Amino acid sequence: MAKNNRRPIVDPYFGLPEILKLFDPMTGNIGPLKTEAAIWEKLKTLPLEFKAGEQFSYNQTNYYLLGKIIEKLTEKPFTADFNDNQFTIANLKNTIFGDSRDVIPNYAPSYRYNRFFDGKKGVMKLTNTYTEFPDFTRTGAGLNSTAEDIANWLIALQSGRLFQKSSTLNMMWTPSTFNNGTPTSWARGWGITKFRKKHKAVGMSGGNRSVIMVYPDDNLAIIVLTNLAGSAPEDFIEEIAGCYDPDIVKADPLTYLRKNLRKTGFDKAIDFVKKEQTVNPEFKPKEDEINNWAYRMMANDQKEEALEIFKLNVYLFPKSWNAYDSYGEILLKMGDKDKGIEMYRRSIELNPENENGKKVLEKLSAL
Repeated sequence: MAKNNRRPIVDPYFGLPEILKLFDPMTGNIGPLKTEAAIWEKLKTLPLEFKAGEQFSYNQTNYYLLGKIIEKLTEKPFTADFNDNQFTIANLKNTIFGDSRDVIPNYAPSYRYNRFFDGKKGVMKLTNTYTEFPDFTRTGAGLNSTAEDIANWLIALQSGRLFQKSSTLNMMWTPSTFNNGTPTSWARGWGITKFRKKHKAVGMSGGNRSVIMVYPDDNLAIIVLTNLAGSAPEDFIEEIAGCYDPDIVKADPLTYLRKNLRKTGFDKAIDFVKKEQTVNPEFKPKEDEINNWAYRMMANDQKEEALEIFKLNVYLFPKSWNAYDSYGEILLKMGDKDKGIEMYRRSIELNPENENGKKVLEKLSAL
């Protein structure tokens, strides 16, 4: 049994203040506010982070509110509604809510690589993870399951057993749109959407350790559950799908790029993309996918590789302030202060409201 930590359920682009910011950053528990009621009252005083529909931000507040809506409509805990309307219908025998405080039958312990011990930086080594998900946050956290149970849930989902209307699934798998009409990268709670000409795919990931991907037109689903935080199976799940149909790998630009760069070298990223786009006009990696991939590599101490991918994103999206912001961040981490400052300045030119960039430059100017 593996844990799929913070799994999205609804669209996180409403600009609501992030409830997790009110939690203890060291432990993830409810921290100094102590109770759900105190957190809720504080949350209501916070301003919107942005106008609804203008930006995207992964946000747990949406899922907390979803739990409250379920409980108000059903007049029972949302966990009971999950059990009655999902777990029982889909015959999920090994799916339960819980965290490190609970005894979970057949639970596979979770690990992560860590280099900080007793407040000091040391040699990277494997350590146990400890997580707490307060009951009221569990519409988006703390669900434990198995690959077999998730497979049964997907079968029930696609066969219409979890909905009153058959059209609901299509609605749920349709990307939301920003106010300007452009599609977001999220469907209703499904954070991985690949609506390409062939091998359409939708999926979700959690805890940087677990991921599922559904290929509706191929009658295929891949489920990867690991117990290593930071393993990022979303970076290789489509290659697994490629074992079923090799064409799936080339259908996804990011997967095809990743697979080839491991052979040619990450410093050849821009050259590879230029060459590929001359023979395949459909080869169009997405900005957010590239950015997220680079950040995962950076988190796993693959800074050289991440540097090349952030650089690629700037090449592909020269008008994106966020691409320059991210590139500036890795440059500073690599010790290239002058070029890092240059990228942050370019980011602010493109987006004068980039407060993060302004803070970074102010900090650097004070040194």
